[in-house]
Amino acid sequence: MSTPTLKTLHACVALLFAPFFNPTLVALEPAPPEMEKPGEHHQHLKMMAGTWDVQLKMHHAPGQVMDGTGVEIAKIQPGGFWLISNFTGTAAGMKFNGHGVLGYEAHKKRYTGVWTDSVASVMLVSEGQCEKNGHLNTMIGKAYDPMKKRMITYLQVTKIKDANTKNFKMYDTSGKRKILMMDAVYKRRVENNKDAKAPAKFTHTITGLGGVHYYLGGPQQARPPEGQFKPGTRVKLVRKNGSYSVVQSEIGITAHVATAALKPIGK
Repeated sequence: MSTPTLKTLHACVALLFAPFFNPTLVALEPAPPEMEKPGEHHQHLKMMAGTWDVQLKMHHAPGQVMDGTGVEIAKIQPGGFWLISNFTGTAAGMKFNGHGVLGYEAHKKRYTGVWTDSVASVMLVSEGQCEKNGHLNTMIGKAYDPMKKRMITYLQVTKIKDANTKNFKMYDTSGKRKILMMDAVYKRRVENNKDAKAPAKFTHTITGLGGVHYYLGGPQQARPPEGQFKPGTRVKLVRKNGSYSVVQSEIGITAHVATAALKPIGK
């Protein structure tokens, strides 16, 4: 019997490991999963971000209305999927603190919201939808009421009237009638224009007789704008993309507007 040569040994090793170096098999390896990116509904959340001064009314019983005031600070969580809000104020003469989370779960095709506050050890979890391009948000959730000692079905309706105003109403729909429990008006707090750093922050103003429409997620066919900037509104140019540019307004809205409607400050 002949002794294997070095050349024969190399050939055997190549045949043994050939399957591991097959380019066809390498091509069939699954690609790493693609991370989820914020969609259109997550862009809608940006309309509710900011600092808001709140005037609210608590309807405890027919004819019994208690006024309250507060401040809500709402921010988009890094990543762009969730709106995190913190509320501080007074209601019915008592200090009140609340914490909310609102987002859109794409796989469910629904908005999901969570609310906790300093009144009770109860967490309200709600689900819902939006209409009118994000300007109307309707949520429904159930939670236990420690004072009434029963479960309550809460209907929560948020209407965005314009870039600086939103209304919120909450109803008890547990029975045959829809009972108003709370209604509130939110006014966006505009930053202090007397800040010494303000003049250097803004680069352009909005021109045109009627102002210009803005789009939070970029202009798209068959999609209405999310709002409108009035003439004279100061903005900071973030990025120029041909006929449309991304700007940030003096009230904190970052959106796409027509480049032709921008006038450089000082010109």
